[in-house]
Amino acid sequence: MEKQKIAVIGGGVGAMTAIYAITQTADWDKKYDITVYQLGWRTGGKGASGRNAKFGQRIEEHGLHVWAGFYQNAFRNMRLCYEQMVELGLRKKSDPLGTMDKAFKPLSHLFLAENVPTDDPDGNPWRPWVIDLPEYDDVPGDETEVPSPFEMMMRILQIMIEFLRRGELEGGADGPLGIEVPDGLLGRHESILSHLKALPGAGLPVGPHNSDLLLEIIEDAQAEVHSQQTPENMARDSVRRGLNLMDIGLGYMHGVVSSDTFTNGYDVLDQWEFSDWLRMNGVSDQALKWVSIRGCYDFVFGFPMGNTERQGDTGAGTALRAMTRLIFTYSGAIFHKMQAGMGDTIFGPYYQVLKELGVKFEFFNAARNLHLDEDRTHIDRISMVRQAKVKSGTYDPLVDVDGLPCWPSEPLWDQLEDGAHLKDSGVDFESERTPPKGEAYTLKRGEDFDLVILGASIGSLPYMSQELSIASERWRNMLDRVKTVPTHAMQLWMNKTPKQMGWEKLVKAHNSQKSLPSSPMRTVITGFSEPLDTWADMSHLIPHEDWGTDKPKSIAYFCSPAPDGEDLPDFRENFGRWMDKDLVKLWPGAEKDGKFDRSLLHENEEAGIYSRVNMYGSERYVLSVTNSVYHRLAPSQSGFANLYLAGDWTRCGMNAGCVEGATMSGIACASAVTGEKLLNVGAEDIAREETVSEKAMFQTNSISGTKWPLTPFFARGEMTGVFLFYEVPRAEVQAMLPPGIELGPSPLTRPGYHPVGMSFCSYHNVRGSFIPDFMAMSPYGEATFAIPYTRTAEARQAPLLYPRRLYVNSKSAIMAGKVFYAMPKVWSDIKLENTRFTATGARGMKIEATFQQHMDPDPLPGHPAQGAISNLLNMTFVTRNASGRLFYNAFDLQLDRAYVAPVSAQIEVKDPDPNGFPTTSFDAAPLQLQTGERLPGAFRVWCSWAMTNPLDSKRVRHAAMAREWVRQRSMR
Repeated sequence: MEKQKIAVIGGGVGAMTAIYAITQTADWDKKYDITVYQLGWRTGGKGASGRNAKFGQRIEEHGLHVWAGFYQNAFRNMRLCYEQMVELGLRKKSDPLGTMDKAFKPLSHLFLAENVPTDDPDGNPWRPWVIDLPEYDDVPGDETEVPSPFEMMMRILQIMIEFLRRGELEGGADGPLGIEVPDGLLGRHESILSHLKALPGAGLPVGPHNSDLLLEIIEDAQAEVHSQQTPENMARDSVRRGLNLMDIGLGYMHGVVSSDTFTNGYDVLDQWEFSDWLRMNGVSDQALKWVSIRGCYDFVFGFPMGNTERQGDTGAGTALRAMTRLIFTYSGAIFHKMQAGMGDTIFGPYYQVLKELGVKFEFFNAARNLHLDEDRTHIDRISMVRQAKVKSGTYDPLVDVDGLPCWPSEPLWDQLEDGAHLKDSGVDFESERTPPKGEAYTLKRGEDFDLVILGASIGSLPYMSQELSIASERWRNMLDRVKTVPTHAMQLWMNKTPKQMGWEKLVKAHNSQKSLPSSPMRTVITGFSEPLDTWADMSHLIPHEDWGTDKPKSIAYFCSPAPDGEDLPDFRENFGRWMDKDLVKLWPGAEKDGKFDRSLLHENEEAGIYSRVNMYGSERYVLSVTNSVYHRLAPSQSGFANLYLAGDWTRCGMNAGCVEGATMSGIACASAVTGEKLLNVGAEDIAREETVSEKAMFQTNSISGTKWPLTPFFARGEMTGVFLFYEVPRAEVQAMLPPGIELGPSPLTRPGYHPVGMSFCSYHNVRGSFIPDFMAMSPYGEATFAIPYTRTAEARQAPLLYPRRLYVNSKSAIMAGKVFYAMPKVWSDIKLENTRFTATGARGMKIEATFQQHMDPDPLPGHPAQGAISNLLNMTFVTRNASGRLFYNAFDLQLDRAYVAPVSAQIEVKDPDPNGFPTTSFDAAPLQLQTGERLPGAFRVWCSWAMTNPLDSKRVRHAAMAREWVRQRSMR
């Protein structure tokens, strides 16, 4: 078998995870030939870091990176990579960062910067609140599932009640968390919990009666909290914190109970902005303006255009999913700090292992444009620019820093042709502000690549995917709706520790003594003043830099959203004023003569300060603004047959800018490429068949929608699947028909040809009309090969559809189809995903179909292709049993309420059964928006369906004959 060549564009977390996941599948090296095309000299994307040899091999980052304890997929993959690095002999366990335990250290506390106005004009309004959370023995990466929205609410309630029972929320300034709450809330929370536990089916669904009772209890508790938010109470740190936490928590519970979140997942809430949604559900303005809400936005740079003066914009569901998992599902500790730069800790190991396994890396190769083939279904060419030529042909990107392989902060010029001139020219190989300079060339499908993994971030896609935007409405909508924001960052190397600069004294003044971390406090704080609202003490990195004997005493990283259009001189001027005015509020000991004492910077300002603005292309941070989640494309759903996506901008289950989101996307991308089901924890909150939005596709006003037991007796269910029709010489098609069934004329094909069709469907909620929903069959998959426009002598001119073979993975469905309808159903092992359908069976039978959806679903009524689709799918079925008897059934897909979307499809069929599918291999173009009489192209359908009673065969045959008679008369 010839290897498939995969071109990978970009080297961020999503792309590296996708490649690494592919290499962990069986015989990957016999199936794939992978090449990474990387802009500039290092991988990492927004997570790239470098070592500055001029200044003590200091670590220079794009921003601040700290891993959360709920990053189950990221930790699992990274741990495996570290173990494999040792197995391959690339690193010893005794080496610096030789194991995951050396690479990451737990951090159990975080700080929020409360701003409490003071009457003293010279006073300090900033009150750092430390939240010290328990550490656990579980290992990050070991979890295999995450709580559903219902389970999460139960967990949060149980934790709150446990704290209330133990008095841990009522210790005031001397308690372990430094907060206190009003009396009586314990009983109300216990009542909420007892009502939740009593719900049927773990909260699926919450009926009106149950939800009304719950909401009454929650609203009573909210009223009690609001009555306590007096000026006197809000002036006390411990009481203010307790009341605001309860206010927000009860608003969260009110919102999920009063919505479809339990049954539809968090994404249903993304139609509302997070703060607006909390306000709708009773949270007070005082709590909404509080630092814990502000911190939610600061953590995710949630301010479009970098405007931090206005309310942020983050979808409520995405915010809830991320924040509840951050606080209530972490393993080990809430945070884990890397013990070197992001590049050294993450991308160095990934690069070393992948290169050793045979993945090729082409540095200094910038992708400029993806070009489509004539049918606009495949990536056919990629315009590239070779930014520099490597002398030896292969660039060796890493440098050694005290035994640790690291990425340098600039290219290794001596490996490049004319490297000295390039260095003197000031070229910035990573900047996407202007097009790259160098030698233009083209990667061609079939020669240089077969598949493409697009790992560049969405900030680069407007210039890189112009043809895709023209060809795909969904692609165009994604680029329009999924927003990004620039960021800026500053790092300081100081000659004093934070403790010496007064930080720990300030913390002790405003927190419970029982909650104080041991000194030195490893600070991560957010909610501070702009332009740099987040600070992390990164002094633990000093031993991993190389300053010689004169080392700095501390390292501080700062970051924040940047205003659109800001340049580096602007930022430097702004943070200079901020250091003099605001930073000295956190570090009083760093003030001198009313300003920040710059003599505290290690060596000098050039050595002691590193700053950058991330303004262009993939540097920009991906936001999760309101309603944007519905326009993200999944890694397998690019809309183009050989294009797969990887990055935190895709729809991946996290749908937010973070390492875990990018990792989940990379795993999903690898699953789509390989067709293997890979562990991807949290990729779905609720299975697709259970969601309200999916069920909405199948509603109908016909009699088949009437609830049991009032309906007549027939089969019914719901279905989504891909249909495609293609033409075959008539003689070949006639040979596929049994005696008694003949070909009729077809208006949709060329003379001498006849249409045949395939469908690849998921059936669910299948049952007899007299059977209640909960007794329906389990969901199953089915592949069908059918021949439309057939005739029988007794049905005369009526066009009929003959289902020649149905491969099914449900014994119940096979039995019912054979016994009642004489359907030629045969067992097959079926794997069904949104973009891939595989069926395998006896004697080497194999059907593999892959699909890419090109537009969002549209109602079929009024669709330009409605006529062609209806003519093909509304035909009466004819089947023949073993004794030769013909049966007629109406398989009503209820197209009056169906939804359709065009897809492109790639089909591979090998079937040795003479009565099975014809062996074939072809690409199917997507549904065309035309009304002419021709085959419509491939499309996906969502619909409910009903199938007539098998005893009604004669009436159905007569109805088909009558309908054709009317049709013929209307054409005269």
